[in-house]
Amino acid sequence: MGLLEKAGKIQTDEIIVETPAPVVAAVEEPDQTKVIKKGKRNRKDKKIKKSRPVKEKKIRAPKTLPDEFENATNLQKRTRRFVDFAVSYGWSIPLIGLLGFGGSSDPTYFIILGGLLTIGNLAILPAYTNRSMGNWVSRTRYVNTRGESPIWPYLSLKGLTTLFVLISSFSILVIMSELSLGDTTIGSIFRVIGLLLVIPPLIDYFMYKRRANGLGIWDTFFGGVWMVKTNKSAEAKGWLKRLESLGDFAESRGLLKENEDTE
Repeated sequence: MGLLEKAGKIQTDEIIVETPAPVVAAVEEPDQTKVIKKGKRNRKDKKIKKSRPVKEKKIRAPKTLPDEFENATNLQKRTRRFVDFAVSYGWSIPLIGLLGFGGSSDPTYFIILGGLLTIGNLAILPAYTNRSMGNWVSRTRYVNTRGESPIWPYLSLKGLTTLFVLISSFSILVIMSELSLGDTTIGSIFRVIGLLLVIPPLIDYFMYKRRANGLGIWDTFFGGVWMVKTNKSAEAKGWLKRLESLGDFAESRGLLKENEDTE
């Protein structure tokens, strides 16, 4: 029995136990196109959509006259209009009458003199003093929302409104009366120009009447301009002092009454 046990042990020692090899599962390689597409999607997902802040609408403050100034009276404004018209265009009235009655005299020098008066009152005087002759006589001036005088082209354009009305009125008369210019090219051009020039005065009139702040087309175009009262300057010298004396004359004639309601 002892020999048999030893022989069995020897046989068991000689037996080689073979362990099975591990089964490795085949891993499929991911498709490159799918990886790229997923990568693009991930990038898009990573991008956080930034919401734009809602812009608050800026409420524009109404244009008003500065507190330190006082509006000119109605009488002062009428005085300013009358004087500026007389200086800038008063010379044209006798000229039109002369041409209308068939005068034979040469009006060239008269036209040149009148043109110099117009240029002086609508360009030269405003450029140097920021006031027209009408402003000096009526003791008024123009100021904007900053309390400063507007640039001189404002006074020029405002003064040209009267010229626009005169040309437009004459062109309408030409159309209605069918003068000799009516059938010519010059006449047609003149009629078109005349009808176009009447547009700014009409817009100015309706804006002035309908708007609460009383600003016309040129007043609004230059950022808000008002006509205000002004006092006599003690520092005026030379020809400016003479212009100041015109205000004294108008005041002595009762053209600058302070009890007149302002517009």
